[in-house]
Amino acid sequence: MTFKHGLDQAGSRDIDHGIGRREFFRNSGAVGLAGATLGAGLILPMGAAIAQTGTDFPKPKGLLPGGQSDSRFPVSFAAPVTEGLRLVMEYFTALNQRDVAGIAKTLHFPFAIYEQIEPLVYQSEAEFLRTPPPTLNATGRGPTQISPNSYDLLESINVHLYCPVGGVFSLGFTRYKPEGDKLFDCEGIYTVTNNDGRWAIEMVSTIIHERGYEGDPHPDAETTARLASEGYLAAFGYRDETLLDDRSKGRGSFEQRLPVGTRTASVDFGYGPRDRTRNARNNEPMKGWKTAGVKSRLRVSNVTAEVGEQETNLKEFVALAGGTVGDYGYTRINEHRPLVLHATHDKAHVLGGYTRFTTDSRFISETRSIGIRVRKGGHWGSSGGIGQVTHHDASNSKA
Repeated sequence: MTFKHGLDQAGSRDIDHGIGRREFFRNSGAVGLAGATLGAGLILPMGAAIAQTGTDFPKPKGLLPGGQSDSRFPVSFAAPVTEGLRLVMEYFTALNQRDVAGIAKTLHFPFAIYEQIEPLVYQSEAEFLRTPPPTLNATGRGPTQISPNSYDLLESINVHLYCPVGGVFSLGFTRYKPEGDKLFDCEGIYTVTNNDGRWAIEMVSTIIHERGYEGDPHPDAETTARLASEGYLAAFGYRDETLLDDRSKGRGSFEQRLPVGTRTASVDFGYGPRDRTRNARNNEPMKGWKTAGVKSRLRVSNVTAEVGEQETNLKEFVALAGGTVGDYGYTRINEHRPLVLHATHDKAHVLGGYTRFTTDSRFISETRSIGIRVRKGGHWGSSGGIGQVTHHDASNSKA
């Protein structure tokens, strides 16, 4: 089995370096530019967008030839953030009211929830209502982790990731006993997606900090996440394709794989970095953003002994990773945001992503993602990924 590398790729080299990159795209992108006159994808009804462009989303106004649709365009944030915040609040409201059926109405099925370090997966609403996960079970029957007559106070809600087809949000709340004594803080991440026209929550992960444990530091979660990411990203700058193709180690880095049998869950927005870059080269940047016909974006699997093959195709990546900015030089982990959102002794919610630079250190692009990392078998490893989007593409910035 061959695996195409999924985190930091682009397309093939076909640029004539005798002219500037941006000028090349201006001259070769007349057909792509025609789509820009349609405006942002939120303006037109879905049917009109499909009829006029052949895709679910028309090219946003102002998107330059060779550029990817990044977070500056309303198609990336207006509906996804609006719908995401609404759904996360509806989910919390139902939990606050101990309304299991109300929670179920906010979900896509199949649905996954990380209560501990491996996900519980529900194939249908009926299954969810019949045997809810313990942290959500207010039915009065079966295992539950909801203390009788307890109540919840909302503490925070944040937006971390968004794109035309989904977003990732965090919500924190504090739970109290009926007499007002604190039980714990709960920090969660919530993945909201648009599947076949319906917005709903597809995956959740929560971390509980019992009273007295709220401020416990977990530097090992931070350090191992940083080393895994930095080792992986450095391999691109060093052009180390052997390391990048080595699936015996997690994420192409020096990190151990999680133990065989470990169950993992991820949400895939369905439009990877290589395809985004290649389609931008062809002035079809919206081609891979799909909602029509998408039934599920949830991917559940178990770590197996079989390693398989991996094909990075580093030559192809280097050729296009610079977009219209310049020749790709190297990649750095994103530093201007906290790396670990929430952590406990065996699970962490991690802000992933990277920034690319040209050989002379000019900014090319910033990519963002969210990850779930767990400690199992005596070491930390990547358990699940949630989306991956181009947050900022300098190919869209005017010279």
